[in-house]
Amino acid sequence: MDSNPFLVCLSYNGRAQGMIAAMKFAQDQVNSRYLIEAYEAGCIHIGNTEFRHNLLLMPEKLRDPWELQAIQDLSEKHLSLLAAYRPDIVLLGSGERQLFPHPSVFAPLMQAGIGYEVMPTHAACRTYNILLAEDRQVLAALIL
Repeated sequence: MDSNPFLVCLSYNGRAQGMIAAMKFAQDQVNSRYLIEAYEAGCIHIGNTEFRHNLLLMPEKLRDPWELQAIQDLSEKHLSLLAAYRPDIVLLGSGERQLFPHPSVFAPLMQAGIGYEVMPTHAACRTYNILLAEDRQVLAALIL
């Protein structure tokens, strides 16, 4: 099998003239120890370890547990601590449902030029793995 696979597409503009386009595909290789292998309500599996409490997850770091108890308790102080890790983006997994904190609590991230997304925890887990595979400096703040 060829180690450099290409997808070749032939498209016609209606007059039997064609254009060939090639796109190289590469297999994702995630080298982080902290790849999320499974998520279910109240539990995240990372490697061979099961976590049943809130945590902070980065490509090379795991903060276990994260002292935040609920999304309603999130404050600027919590997000200042996250900004200190200097990620490219923070994914805030808000629990089983998407719940938005007051916009003012995100000021430390905005001031540091760090992007953020708020989503249910199951979506944050999937998005974390995608960004991890893209070798992005992502921080997932996950509320179970």
